[in-house]
Amino acid sequence: MTNEMRAAIKAGRARGPVTLTVLYDDRCPLCRQLKAWMGTQTTCVSIRYVAAASDEARRRYPDLDHERTTTVLTVVDSGGWVYEGERAWLVCAWALPRWQPLAENFRGPVRRHLVRTATRAVDAYRHRLLRSTYGEACDTCRVTAPPRNVPRG
Repeated sequence: MTNEMRAAIKAGRARGPVTLTVLYDDRCPLCRQLKAWMGTQTTCVSIRYVAAASDEARRRYPDLDHERTTTVLTVVDSGGWVYEGERAWLVCAWALPRWQPLAENFRGPVRRHLVRTATRAVDAYRHRLLRSTYGEACDTCRVTAPPRNVPRG
């Protein structure tokens, strides 16, 4: 995590029970479906969902790179820690009691690499969904899908 990300949450927030804020891409059907599914699960901590790059997200977290939050899952905890990518996925899994043992099993660099590979595959699928909806590069949603593998010939 970068120092800029650590500074994304203003100092002096009230201490209390841990809450997580998941910044999800509300344009993405997969993200909306996962948000709905998580909303039906029992959680260990309170989870709030805020659309990435929305006015609310910009107001709550003015120092975050909001364009990045539309391409990488981002979770902010009540202590001010910001998690991205595979770490954000693991934090979300940890917050669900049924998934917590699995999340805790993926500590360490080798196992986290497996999670990183899996989350990148999910991100690639998500970008293909967005590309099919918005085209190669949509000015409205500012998403540029990753290039497809082009066979070398």
